[in-house]
Amino acid sequence: MTPEEIVQKQVKAYNTRDIDAFVACHHPEIELYSLGTNEPFVVGIEALRPRYKDIFDRSPKLHSEVVQRMVLSDTVIDKEIITGRAGVDRSNYIAIYQIKDGLIAKVNFVTD
Repeated sequence: MTPEEIVQKQVKAYNTRDIDAFVACHHPEIELYSLGTNEPFVVGIEALRPRYKDIFDRSPKLHSEVVQRMVLSDTVIDKEIITGRAGVDRSNYIAIYQIKDGLIAKVNFVTD
């Protein structure tokens, strides 16, 4: 699977709130960061699953629309509009995905 395909598979799982399919797109040692920080806010599948399961459970209308995508080597950069997340009407995100061994290994997020 190409880096773009694994990221798109993850976006599809996010939009259907399929926690198993979502987690399966991520490397066991996944790290999630807010861009510009040195400490990840999620480290490992064990931390990823409950965090996103809670988001999925509380947000039945959750949806990510990818409005722009760039791909270079093992990096995919998406500009996304997130709607339906509990407590937030609409958010703009940039997600910088780094792929390792065919899975998402690191993500840096920028949000408004």
